[in-house]
Amino acid sequence: MNRDRLLEWMTHLGSGSWDAFREAIHVVDDGEIADDSHKLYRAVRIAFSDLGYADFFVNGSRRWRVRRPVLVQLIGNEAAHLFVGGRTRQLLDRVKLIAGPNGEASMTIREEEFGPSLVRIKANPRYLREVAAKLQIQYLPKAAHTLAARLPSIRTTLDEAERVEEPINWSVRSWSFRDAQWVPEREDRTLREYTNRHGRRRYLVTTDRGRSLREVERRSGMYCAAFLRGAQIAKYDDIEDVFRVPVWAPLPPAQARAGCLSRGLAGSIEGGYLVFKGVDWQTAAAVIQSLGQRVPMPGTSP
Repeated sequence: MNRDRLLEWMTHLGSGSWDAFREAIHVVDDGEIADDSHKLYRAVRIAFSDLGYADFFVNGSRRWRVRRPVLVQLIGNEAAHLFVGGRTRQLLDRVKLIAGPNGEASMTIREEEFGPSLVRIKANPRYLREVAAKLQIQYLPKAAHTLAARLPSIRTTLDEAERVEEPINWSVRSWSFRDAQWVPEREDRTLREYTNRHGRRRYLVTTDRGRSLREVERRSGMYCAAFLRGAQIAKYDDIEDVFRVPVWAPLPPAQARAGCLSRGLAGSIEGGYLVFKGVDWQTAAAVIQSLGQRVPMPGTSP
């Protein structure tokens, strides 16, 4: 289904609750209920987040906020750009008119299954800077490099995570890197998932034999645990420009966005991995380093 109506609704509101977002998905789908709604919610959320249209679970809450509209320059071709962030039909029409009335730019708009239509623009960067200024929207050159340079390190994420007491009367399981699955045990120096009788989940990283528990967001928590264990789970092929992580360890939102905005391509699932194609070496190295993973030397791709 086309998600442009959903993005326009979000743009008008600016922010809202996660529950309202899920309800809106069914509205734009004409009331259809998917066989597995939770998978649908996740797929749409990832599509909106990874390509820079909106942020979700802001500051640990159950709320989203739309991002400001921006023309981002992709890597590998200085003329290649993507229009992301919040937008309305009126704003998109203005982009169509201003972007190339005399052939200064070419534009393609392609519908996506889960996210808004991808709006790609090819033009001289200087000209698009002028377009962005007229539209009063941001222009971000080499967006992936800029975003990658600002990524917080996973060590900082772990150090700044709130220290908490272990929940009482919550079921618990721990992530086993050896088995690549959750196990019904209290393991140390890894990520634990606690669930109460209402189905609410909390994710805690154990740093020293269970004496210190820090609460983290699930995706960041998996890489905090990998850092503590010295587990190498991120892979990069600098010949194919492909970045891979296991499906059980999706990238935190900021890292995923940097990868996707390298060439303006969403991630895909292939052979048990989340695959980000067209990611240049500079972006991949910054992402891997921020995750506390070992950065491979160029030319040593597996």
